[in-house]
Amino acid sequence: MSKAFINKIEQIILSNLENEKFGVSELAKEINLSRSQILRKIKSSIGKSANNYIREIRLREAVRLILNTELTASEISYKVGFRSPSYFNKCFLDYYNQTPGEFKKTHEDDRTFDFSLVEQPEQKKTKKKWVLISTILLIAILATGLYNKNKDANNKVVKTSQPPNVSIAVLPIDDYSENRDYDYLASGITEAINLELSKNKSIRVISRGSCERFKDNNNLSYGEIAKELGVTLLLGGSVFPNNDSLLVVAQLIKPFPKEQHVWSNNYHHSTKNILQLVQNISSEIANEISTTLTSNVSGEKVYKINPEAYTLYLKGKHLWYTQKTQYKSLVNAKEYLEESIKIDPNFAPAYVTLTETYIALNKLLGDNNERISNRENARKTIDIAFGLDDALAEAYFTKGNLVGKFDWNWEKMKALTEKGLVLDPNNARGHQILSNYYTIKGNYQKAIEEALIAESLDPLNPATGCLVAERYYISRDFDQSIKEYNEVLELEPDYGFALNGIGYAYFQKGNLDETFHSWRKLQTIMQNDSLGTYYDNNGLEKGLFYYIDKAKLNTPGFCSNPAVISSIQMMVNENFDALQYIKIAYDNKNEDLPIMITYPDFYPLHKNAQFKELAHKMRIVFPN
Repeated sequence: MSKAFINKIEQIILSNLENEKFGVSELAKEINLSRSQILRKIKSSIGKSANNYIREIRLREAVRLILNTELTASEISYKVGFRSPSYFNKCFLDYYNQTPGEFKKTHEDDRTFDFSLVEQPEQKKTKKKWVLISTILLIAILATGLYNKNKDANNKVVKTSQPPNVSIAVLPIDDYSENRDYDYLASGITEAINLELSKNKSIRVISRGSCERFKDNNNLSYGEIAKELGVTLLLGGSVFPNNDSLLVVAQLIKPFPKEQHVWSNNYHHSTKNILQLVQNISSEIANEISTTLTSNVSGEKVYKINPEAYTLYLKGKHLWYTQKTQYKSLVNAKEYLEESIKIDPNFAPAYVTLTETYIALNKLLGDNNERISNRENARKTIDIAFGLDDALAEAYFTKGNLVGKFDWNWEKMKALTEKGLVLDPNNARGHQILSNYYTIKGNYQKAIEEALIAESLDPLNPATGCLVAERYYISRDFDQSIKEYNEVLELEPDYGFALNGIGYAYFQKGNLDETFHSWRKLQTIMQNDSLGTYYDNNGLEKGLFYYIDKAKLNTPGFCSNPAVISSIQMMVNENFDALQYIKIAYDNKNEDLPIMITYPDFYPLHKNAQFKELAHKMRIVFPN
């Protein structure tokens, strides 16, 4: 009966293969069993969880498509029901110990594959820095591993474990409104809970960016998510709006050694009292996790805000957070935030987010007058935020970011950031800013350490992984930089910043073929067909000269950032021209310049008097 049952299950899964939302619940309905019944029957029949079995079938069919079709990995990912190509690549690598591309090359002469070779995938896990598993099964609920800074025999920064503390990930709260009109509200509640929990030094709270990867998750179990994030507790929840009221269902889950729902509660409030609602949820969770948590967040300002203003604030913040590289979305975010402030001018967080929106817009604008206006507005709004609340951690990080990017005032940037970390010690962004400070000051070991701390708090964010890789690049550890970039690309194969950065690292290693392949793929992602075609027809070196010529003319599709142009000019030995573009970047207070000129690309200019003078004016220190 077991064999017939499993065959039937397999046929149902195969008939729903392209449906990424087809999971255990849907399978149970198809076979007319309860969820708990099908979980038990699959486990007893084949010794595997239902979620794992569904994923194994998806991956097995992916192999058939890889071996027998010319479809790309991205196309295959959707055909076998994965929600994104990057997640498909990650699962495939974990299961087969190869990426889809590597698998195709290895088995390109085969049309069959012995699937029994991977019947026990848990024995063949690929080591990833994203997964902190060393202590999870050895300690109780209040234990976790956290990256620490240490050095090995070669004086390289390595990742080790600190004494255990509570570790938790706040998963994105689901919006169950009919048309998902309240996604911004669910997002705001998720962040507010995350921020409140982060204020306690005795717990490690994973940053929102990493947790967002599991939004609308239908494939992973709680245990798998916890392993991905390296935590021992998960908080999940759902929002059910109804006219002027809101129902929030929250639950605290301990995934190991056996999934256990530690605590759950329902909150039913009027939408006029959203802040009170969030405060109640956060306080309840805090009491369940640690009796000392609430005492450590004393002094927090309790806001009273007009409900309409708060709704506008949440909409603006949601747009800024999710679409900060889209000019139109940022303009819309700015309008929401300005309207919120007009209605209720005493809500400090709205001014902080408006400042961040001005900073993001400033980076996207080409018109210098608009840039100047945005910088002035950013300074005004962050000062208003401090005037309203000088104990708001985000205000310190935002102002620290601002004085660093706009004023190159590194000591003030450091002081503000450290104050923010006292208020919110789990903030990955704070450690990213400190990593920038130590890079500017020539302490590359410390810069790497801070980047690794940021990564431990935001382990699945490709931007954080790229920060670590870039710091190794700056310290001239090119092999480690390439390794770190490759780990990002395993997670996000089309992540442009990783493809760009690894190209630089390969160039410094003298591996021009890999530089070519990385930057050629980057042009495809950027849809820059002109440069891509030129690379194909003329090779890397001529392609770089072609890029420089087009970028100088501010040709659409070609990055005209003078700091970037100067770095490419250094690669083709146009040192004099590179120095001229460094001056242009300096005169325009280019935000990227201070970090970029610490790149090894500019080492040949270190003895140049003009270069040394510019670096001195920016207060940049190069190690001896």
